[in-house]
Amino acid sequence: MSNVYGDFTSCYLDLARQVYEDPDFESAPRGMAIKEKLACKFTITNPLDRLPYVPVRKFSATYVVAELLWYLSGDNKTKWIANYSSFWNNISDDGETANSAYGARIFKPHPRIAGGTFSQWDYIKKELAHDPDSRRAVVHIRSPWDSVEAKLDVPCTLSLQFFIRDEKLHLVAHMRSSDLILGIAYDIPAFTMLQELMAFELGLDMGTYTHVSNSLHIYERHYEMVEAMTSDWAVKGALRIHRETGPMPQMPSQPPIDGLFHIESHLRTTESVEELQNWVDQCPDYLGTDDAYWVDWVRVLAAHRCGKLKMKNEKRALLKSTDFVGYHRF
Repeated sequence: MSNVYGDFTSCYLDLARQVYEDPDFESAPRGMAIKEKLACKFTITNPLDRLPYVPVRKFSATYVVAELLWYLSGDNKTKWIANYSSFWNNISDDGETANSAYGARIFKPHPRIAGGTFSQWDYIKKELAHDPDSRRAVVHIRSPWDSVEAKLDVPCTLSLQFFIRDEKLHLVAHMRSSDLILGIAYDIPAFTMLQELMAFELGLDMGTYTHVSNSLHIYERHYEMVEAMTSDWAVKGALRIHRETGPMPQMPSQPPIDGLFHIESHLRTTESVEELQNWVDQCPDYLGTDDAYWVDWVRVLAAHRCGKLKMKNEKRALLKSTDFVGYHRF
């Protein structure tokens, strides 16, 4: 299985159809039935077109923003990210940290990666700046330790390898396992954003994103969703939405991580839509920029808080106020 797509929406729908309708195997790891294809490879030629506009999947743009912010912080504690997905409360091996906190393994020295002697992100930048043709720019995620000691949270990602070819930055992700419904829907947006950030820091244009999964699978509990998602009417609707929205804008500057965390900490305890809007209005003061790209992130996070407060109309209005129309669809 090797496929090339221009965008993630059409890629996601086609992968779901292929795995569900024509699996290589049907097995039951840990007693849970799946349909799977082995040694799958697919490429997205425009990694900026990273959001899956698939209404049946009920994809969360808020979680994309929150997860990437968590990764960029280098944090591995589950407490913060669990505000955006309770999933993280259930898989921590020690009750406090996550083995799959990829940012902790990428942006900070990590004890399970080369003995915690260096930041892999810094290594990649130096390697590619020194030798643009290098084949050594590999970020290692899974370690041998994970194979033996990790129980609930065994990282699905093996590595991320960056290449500069034809003056563009390409990324190849290698996965031991990819849950098409719960995993890939968020992995591709996250990994392509990391690709874009590296390209920005190196002063390069974006190349292609390639994903290699040793097991691309769908769990039995999601079969009904996949049937609905890949029906003719659902596919036509998803592709229509994609045509009306398209790719994300380019990242205009370095992520203002500290400012985003500062604002988010206040949004999470705010009780009124007026206060939420006030924090949105003050974005430039705390972010140090008025770039719509990052202000949109604050609006998305504020909309999430509206959802927590059961303010559905206000949540919808905040999402509709984003500069990037793609967020309007979520």
